[in-house]
Amino acid sequence: MSNSVANRSPEIETMLKMSAPCRDLMKGGRYMREQGETYLPKFPQETEDDYEARLASTWLFDGVGKTIDDLSGKVFETPVVLAETNTDLDIWAFNVDLQGRDIAQFSRDIFDEAQASGISFIMVDSPSRGELTRVQAQAGNFRPYFVNLSIEDVLGYKTDVIDNVPTLTQIRIMETIYADTDDEFEHKQIEQIRVCTLPVEDGRVVGSVNLRLFRQNADNQWSLYDEYETGMPRIYIAACDLGRDGYLKAKPPHARLAEINLAHWRSQSDQANIMHHARAPMKYFHGYSKEDLEEFTEGAGYAFFSTNENAKIGVVEHSGAAIDAGRTELKDMEFQMQAMGLQLIVSRSGSSTATGDMIDEAKINSRLGMWADNLKDTLELAFTWMAEMADINAEKIDIVINKDFAANALSHLEMDALNKMYLTEVISKQTYINEAKRRNILSEEVSFDDEQDYMMQEPMDEPDNVEAQDGDNG
Repeated sequence: MSNSVANRSPEIETMLKMSAPCRDLMKGGRYMREQGETYLPKFPQETEDDYEARLASTWLFDGVGKTIDDLSGKVFETPVVLAETNTDLDIWAFNVDLQGRDIAQFSRDIFDEAQASGISFIMVDSPSRGELTRVQAQAGNFRPYFVNLSIEDVLGYKTDVIDNVPTLTQIRIMETIYADTDDEFEHKQIEQIRVCTLPVEDGRVVGSVNLRLFRQNADNQWSLYDEYETGMPRIYIAACDLGRDGYLKAKPPHARLAEINLAHWRSQSDQANIMHHARAPMKYFHGYSKEDLEEFTEGAGYAFFSTNENAKIGVVEHSGAAIDAGRTELKDMEFQMQAMGLQLIVSRSGSSTATGDMIDEAKINSRLGMWADNLKDTLELAFTWMAEMADINAEKIDIVINKDFAANALSHLEMDALNKMYLTEVISKQTYINEAKRRNILSEEVSFDDEQDYMMQEPMDEPDNVEAQDGDNG
């Protein structure tokens, strides 16, 4: 068998190359330092020791990772849930991947990966039930489940137009499985390639999905390990493509932010390097022999003697202008990252207007709303396929996901405006309560009807007893 089964397709290579900065930055400073000259070039005439020292002193301002965390935090401020279907799907949603993750945790990982790479995938898989009845399958947990696939897991894919709809007809996925060894306390990792193929002829599906597994033999050649028909009418893989650039193609939505973050990484390295030299000024010796310098010892309480009356020791100190320039450059880039999505991380300088704040918030909320809709559609499609695979008749699959981010943007000016509209009877009490709930001022459990009932039950203030007061005065 040709090793071409393990080759990445040009489309995947392109997406990996474009998303590499975002994905690598998210892995943290230690990983970035391990990449060495990939992201931190070596200066001309810089020795290896000097470069390694500079690399070790470089720290990462995690702009991309923090932005993704904050944007996901807005979407997942309230948990993603599956609206009740009165089927097994309601139970499966609490362990949607058979690894203990519920739908909220699983979808958060999908969303984070899609932000970093532009696209992520949900594969709906199911162990073979064979001749098991439905009761036996439930007892043995033989049921469909979700698998989270990143762009790094996919080697390549093919598509075709079926019934005038672009359709996935083949996909190759790199997997890692674990097998027991002779030692009960050890296991070995085995890499295998899963190839799912939907047979198509003349734009029509002519069979069920064929599954092949490839593993490397003793000669490191990929050979067929297993093959069987799944009986599935389609390849159950749904894409969450936040940076969509075509069918199953995407660009990382934070690519521009990553460029600034990388520039900050390199500039911070320069800043740390120049600070080191500024704090340890370079000494110069005049009128000393080589033998004198070999005996030179520096430190508190040490003295240095020379018989040469013209001998001098001095230092060459840095003026500090470059340090201030470097500090200014770093701050400028941090504010550039703020403009690209870090508004929740870097504090603003100067004053801002409420209108400007609301416009900025509206822009990012609009983008987040579209992304949340994309995730919702992907999850609903995956649950529909899960129901199809398990022969479950679910009338409607509905994923409840937060798309109302206005609660995070509330300012005192907005609250004042809301109060004035209510007090001047521009809006009703019902609307006022709904808006307060939308901004997390009131609990979601608060209802207008209940509040009306509570107010009717409260005792009213009794009027003053005028007659008794008159009698007392008489």
